[in-house]
Amino acid sequence: MAKRAEQASKDKTELRAPAQTRSRASMEALLDIGRRLIEDRGIDDCRMSDVAEAAGSSIGSLYFRFGNRERFISEVMHRQIQSARQDFERLIADLNTSAKAPDEVIAAVTRWVVGVFGKNKGLLRAQLRRALESPQEWRPFQDFARFLVDEMISVLERFTKLRADPDWQLHVRIAMQIVFGTLNNILINRPGPLELDDRITAEELSKAAVRYLRLDSKQDTRKGTT
Repeated sequence: MAKRAEQASKDKTELRAPAQTRSRASMEALLDIGRRLIEDRGIDDCRMSDVAEAAGSSIGSLYFRFGNRERFISEVMHRQIQSARQDFERLIADLNTSAKAPDEVIAAVTRWVVGVFGKNKGLLRAQLRRALESPQEWRPFQDFARFLVDEMISVLERFTKLRADPDWQLHVRIAMQIVFGTLNNILINRPGPLELDDRITAEELSKAAVRYLRLDSKQDTRKGTT
């Protein structure tokens, strides 16, 4: 009797796992579609009915999973942050072992940030619009930016060159605030001459950050040879 109960419990567990896996895969597919629609059309034209249709699902099922449109959009944003965080953690791990100078770290992180903005400009523009009405909607992005800068500083700490400036950590934060502020301005206003899709943008912003911090190792090399 006990063996039969144990086997029944095992069978239920084995049946539940695939169902949960399918449910998770279905949810991920819906979030993928939502992200694509927001990126392509903007937030106003991302309707729940369009998401359901693109997914071959019912709109009732979509509302059952997410509750309402705002929560669905928030889940799309949260998922993208999590994906970016994982990617950035890989970059930081690589820089922690491979970077030979602080300007390499600053430049690599700046290029990565510009790349993320370029790939997600529709999504970020939509989130900035939401934040105008509900400032708390921008908090996850602020927290991620702080995490990014904190991780970068943890890598930079091993370079003794930086210690000549007692306020170097503050200056790194200011440099990255300049980068983020410029990218947000491009995202909203497109003032020119920099564009998110132009590779020159990443190069010029990384140069600006490095020069602000006086960390141009090439310039130091030239000075040493004169």
